[in-house]
Amino acid sequence: MKVLVSNIMMINERERFDGILRDHGLDPIWPEVNQFMDEAQCLSLAGNFDGWLAGDDQITEQVLKACLPRLKVISKWGTGVDSIDLEAAKTLRLPVCNSPGAFRDAVSEYAMGLLLTATRRLARTDRMIRQGEWPKGRYPGLSGKTMGVIGYGAIGQGVGQRARGFNMEIIAHDPFMQIAPDGAALVSFEDLLSQADVICLCCNQTDENYHLLNAAAFEQARDGVIVVNVARGGLIEEQALVAGLTSGKVAAAALDVFENEPLPMDHPLLSFENVAVSSHNANSTIEAIEFVHENTLENLFKHLAE
Repeated sequence: MKVLVSNIMMINERERFDGILRDHGLDPIWPEVNQFMDEAQCLSLAGNFDGWLAGDDQITEQVLKACLPRLKVISKWGTGVDSIDLEAAKTLRLPVCNSPGAFRDAVSEYAMGLLLTATRRLARTDRMIRQGEWPKGRYPGLSGKTMGVIGYGAIGQGVGQRARGFNMEIIAHDPFMQIAPDGAALVSFEDLLSQADVICLCCNQTDENYHLLNAAAFEQARDGVIVVNVARGGLIEEQALVAGLTSGKVAAAALDVFENEPLPMDHPLLSFENVAVSSHNANSTIEAIEFVHENTLENLFKHLAE
C-alpha cells in the first residue's frame, strides 16, 4: 500500500519517516510541498495512494471523491482540520483523524511568550544589545489587564491558565460552549471586544469567522487593544490590523499565523516595532511534536490494518 506524506513536519524528517513507513510494509510518496498542497496539486496525486499523512492541504470534496475508492484514511498531522471538507468526508465514509488537544501546553506557552515579545519588545532589545546599544524602554505590563480568549477549547483554556499566572482577568467567547470548565466568564463577541485589553485568537477558522477581527471589530475594541493570533491567519483582516497599528488603536500584535505564508518580506506588518512575528510554529516543543508524530502514525496504521 502507498501512503502520501504531505505534512511539512514529517517532510522535514523525511529519512526518519520514510524508514518507519517502509518498516511497516508501506510505500511512501513524497511530493514537493511549499507549506501545503493546494487543490490542484492534491488532485494531481489523487487515486494513487491508500493512506494520507496530511498537512494543511486543501482537501476539498472534489479531492476526496478523486481519491476514492482507494483512499482508506486521512491522518492529519496536528489538531486543526479546517482545511478538510469534513462534511464531505463523513458523507463519503472516509475516516479523518487528528490529535485533538495535543498542543494545549505548547501553543499556550508560546502565546504568552509571543505576547511578551510584542509588548515588552524582547526580541528588539536583544537585537539592539547585540548591536552595541543598551536600551531602556517603557512598555505596558499585563498584570491587572483583561485577557479575552476567542475559542476556549484546550489551547484557549491553556492560555487562560497561564494568563492568570500574570494576574490577568480571563473572559472568553466560544459559541460552542455553555459553561467554561475552568470557570472563565463566557461573553458575547461584542462584549469581549469592549472589555478585553488583550484579544487572543485560539479558534478554528471557518467560513463564518473569516476576518473575524476586521475594521468594524477593531472599531468596537478598546483603545490600545493588544492582539495575539496563534490560530489561523484568515481570522484577522490584515489591512484592518495595519490601519489599527498605524492609528494607535491597536497597541501591539503578536502573530504566529498569516493569510499568506511564508510572510512576504515587503509585508507592512514587518514595519512595526510593536509587532512580534513568528513562523506558524507555536507548537514547537519537542514533547508535543513527538506525541503528534506518534499519534498520526498510529491513526494511519490502525485504519490501514482494518
